[in-house]
Parts: sequence; C-alpha cells; structure tokens
Amino acid sequence: MTTDLALKFERTSTRGDHNDLRLSIADHRHVCDSYYLAIDQSPMAAGAGLGARLGRLLEQWNEQVGGLTGSGGTVHLPYDFSDQCTAWLRVSSPDGRTALVQAGWSRVEAWGHRAL
Repeated sequence: MTTDLALKFERTSTRGDHNDLRLSIADHRHVCDSYYLAIDQSPMAAGAGLGARLGRLLEQWNEQVGGLTGSGGTVHLPYDFSDQCTAWLRVSSPDGRTALVQAGWSRVEAWGHRAL
C-alpha cells in the first residue's frame, strides 16, 4: 500500500514529557505527551530511550497497516495516551490498495492499556 498523505509524528521539545509531541496529518495537528511512553516498563522498552520507544510504536503502526495489504480492513493506531482519553488514527482500506486515514479520540484512558 502506498500513500500520498503527508503524515509527520515529531518531538517538538526535549523539556519534559508533556506537550512535547505533535502529530500532523494533512491539515490536522495534535499536540500530545510522551509521558506514557517514557514510563513504559515493558521488557521491550527496558533500557531504551524515548526515541527507541517512539520507533517501536511506529514499527507497530507499520505492522498493522501492512496487514491491510491485499485483503483490506481497519486498524486503529494509538498516538496519544492521556489520563482522560487516548487518541488514535483509524486506517480503513476497502481493497488492500487504498486507505482512508482519520484522526479521532476514545474515552478509554491511557492507564487502562497495557504496555505496547
């Protein structure tokens, strides 16, 4: 699956772990926190810095989207973990070749999720 959609997930500040990440997709911008990634105690994150943890998150996104190739379907890619809610990209592909990407929210709190 290829894309012509501009998507950027970047670190905007190295001071602290709140309001330090920004997701940009087309005209949508969302500032979020790296806090939940920074406190990840899972075996996959042990000893890794924030860059490695963000890299792992993007690897998981790639795995999920790659699974749509050929058969299609829908996946949800998390990008903001907050105490009150989480934010996700919904990627839907009817045919496994093209996809619709939408940004949205869930009332599921970040603390309700296991480590990624």
